[in-house]
Amino acid sequence: ITRIINHLSTKLELGSPMISLYLLQNPDHYTSHEFVPFYWKTFRKGKLIGLSSTFDYTHRPLVHDSYYLYEWIRQFTRVRKSKQKDDTSSSEINSSTTSHSMPTKNSFKQFMFMDGHPLSESHVPVHRRNPHNVVPNFLGGILPRPDKEDREYYCCTMLVLFRPWRTGFDLKEHNQTWHEAFLAYEFPPECKMYIQNINLRYEALDSRDDFRSQMK
Repeated sequence: ITRIINHLSTKLELGSPMISLYLLQNPDHYTSHEFVPFYWKTFRKGKLIGLSSTFDYTHRPLVHDSYYLYEWIRQFTRVRKSKQKDDTSSSEINSSTTSHSMPTKNSFKQFMFMDGHPLSESHVPVHRRNPHNVVPNFLGGILPRPDKEDREYYCCTMLVLFRPWRTGFDLKEHNQTWHEAFLAYEFPPECKMYIQNINLRYEALDSRDDFRSQMK
């Protein structure tokens, strides 16, 4: 009982430096990159639950057609429109959220979410200030491995992340397997690097486990 009480007591204590940080609204940690939470499993299930980020990507503006999912997450975010009239110019709408001004109010519609997005009337996608420092943090389970799991599942996941699409038919032909579509698609060099880095993480974990087993 004494150990339990002592353990609970430590949870009730907060250091004065930490309290002052929150009172002064200062950050309690510093990082060189911004990590954006992203629930990637919503792109695998056959149905969408709630207001998923899936809508943001599949209903992205036509001018964003060439962006693959991973890059679009890094480059853009969804913000609420200005409370001014709908014909407000893009520079006014995005003056506080992006360093890239959109052309004119007449062409603003091409930068809005496509029809069918639940928030197309109230929100718009805007360019992040420092997209090169943004790293998608995939939540909802670990990404599949190329060597120890279902090969079809792995190929499907990599295509979803690193090939532009709006529906599943954009990722593969009807008579293709995911493995065949994966081999047939020519990934850009940066996508190949991302895929290699994902695999490298698992190789490092395997090496760690092998080392621990040898030390026993």
